[in-house]
Amino acid sequence: MMKIIRWSFFLGVVFAAGYYTGQQPEVVKQTLRDLSGEVLENTIGLDQTVKLQRQMLEAKEGFIEGRAYLLDHDFEGASGEFERALRHLDEAVALDPDGPMAKKIETLKEKFREAQQSLAQGRNIPPHVLADLRQELQDILP
Repeated sequence: MMKIIRWSFFLGVVFAAGYYTGQQPEVVKQTLRDLSGEVLENTIGLDQTVKLQRQMLEAKEGFIEGRAYLLDHDFEGASGEFERALRHLDEAVALDPDGPMAKKIETLKEKFREAQQSLAQGRNIPPHVLADLRQELQDILP
């Protein structure tokens, strides 16, 4: 008996939804368009955030690899890895050039560029500069 009541209720709800949809098709279509637009907007925003995170993580990986080369006193290898980190930071800024993260990343890029140029000239980077770069990179990571 309870099963019949549940099925009757379910069918009533389905019938009511169908009837409502049939009576106001334009309202339903517009609601679906609005909902679809919101979903698409959120998805694009999420995709951009994921791309930004990936670029920042790649930059951090370049920094870590460069620091490992520095431990081996391989300034050329470290310079190459810092250059790779700079490319990823450039790509991160290109994703949202007017966004709130862009200015922070630009400041970090300048510091990376200075460190990379020192390495390219065969000069070592002081440990406190490396620590500052690591901390700033960590702070920017979304």
